[in-house]
Amino acid sequence: MMFPAHIENALTSVEHLFDGVSAALVSGEPLALSAASDGLRRAAIDFSGLVQGLTAIDRENKNLQSRLKRLSVGLAAQRESLIRRTVLVEMALNAIVPATRDLTYAKAAGSPGAFKYLAV
Repeated sequence: MMFPAHIENALTSVEHLFDGVSAALVSGEPLALSAASDGLRRAAIDFSGLVQGLTAIDRENKNLQSRLKRLSVGLAAQRESLIRRTVLVEMALNAIVPATRDLTYAKAAGSPGAFKYLAV
């Protein structure tokens, strides 16, 4: 059983944009990832609106359910990859620029608020 052509076209577009985000994740290019994820977000919002208008019979379509399930699982995997990438970037930033760590007073300074040197 087929579902409406406009739903097929929108779903194909979402799948294509999903693949673009996956490729951008692999490439590691931040601008490509940003552009691809923005496009996917907009397409997913539009697609969600279309799905809300489907009849109950169309929503029971096994092909549609299968494709949506694949996208759902893939999006979860992409989210995990983005989280891992974020952690790695933060670790690298902390290694390169130690000032990004939370530092208040140097431990060698003695008691809090004490001056180590007095200039005259």
